[in-house]
Amino acid sequence: MFDRAVSAIKAAKARGFTVNVNATIFDGHAAEDIAKFLDFTTELGVGVSMSPGYAYERAPDQEHFLNRTKTKKLFRDVFALGKGKNWNFMHSGLFLDFLAGNQNYECTPWGMPARNIFGWQKPCYLLGEGYAKTFNELMETTDWDSYGTGKYEKCANCMAHCGYEPTAATDALNNPLKAMWTALKGVRTSGPMAPEIDMSRQRPAQYIFAEQVEKKLSEIRRDEAAAAAAKQRVSAA
Repeated sequence: MFDRAVSAIKAAKARGFTVNVNATIFDGHAAEDIAKFLDFTTELGVGVSMSPGYAYERAPDQEHFLNRTKTKKLFRDVFALGKGKNWNFMHSGLFLDFLAGNQNYECTPWGMPARNIFGWQKPCYLLGEGYAKTFNELMETTDWDSYGTGKYEKCANCMAHCGYEPTAATDALNNPLKAMWTALKGVRTSGPMAPEIDMSRQRPAQYIFAEQVEKKLSEIRRDEAAAAAAKQRVSAA
C-alpha cells in the first residue's frame, strides 16, 4: 500500500499536480522515525500536514493517543532534528510553535467546520454531538463556550490542527511581527513551555455520537419513505 501511494504521488507530480500528504502522530512514534518520514517527503517534493491524533470516542484503540505533555515534548524533539532542513509544512509557523509548547492557544472549532450527509457537525469534525442544517444554524445554536480544552473532558488532550490552526492564523494576523519572528527563527525547541490550560473546571464527557448518528439515520429513512410514498401516490393518480 505504501509503495502504491508513493507511485501515485510521483505520477501526480509528473503531471504537474501539487501534492500534500497528511500525517497523524500517535504515542509510540519515535521522533527519529518522524524526522525520517519528513526527510522522505522532502525527497518526494510534497507538502505535509501533521497533527497529533485525537482520541475519538469510537476509536477501537484508545491506548495510543498522545496527551498534551507528550505531544509538546515529541514535537520539540522532532523540530530539533529538523533544524536546517526544509521540511515543507502546510501549517503556519505559529501552529508549529504551539505544537512545541510555546504558545498558549484556545481552540477555534468553527474555523475548520465539517459537513457530511447529516449536515454541519457540532462542534467540530472531531466531535459529533449534533448536526445543523445550515452553517448559520451551526454558529447560532452551538454552545461554543462549553467546548474546548479546559472546558470539556473530551477536548482535554486535543491539539489538532482543525481547531488550533485557525487560532494560530488569527494570532498571526493580529501580531504579524510575532509571526515573522517565528518564521525567521524557527520553532523554539528548548526552554520553558507556555503555561498549560487549567483542566480543573472542565465538564465531564458525554458519549452521544452513536445516538446522534442513529437519530439522523432515522430522519433520513423517514424522509425517504415519505418521498417514496408521495411518488407512488402521484403515479397512481
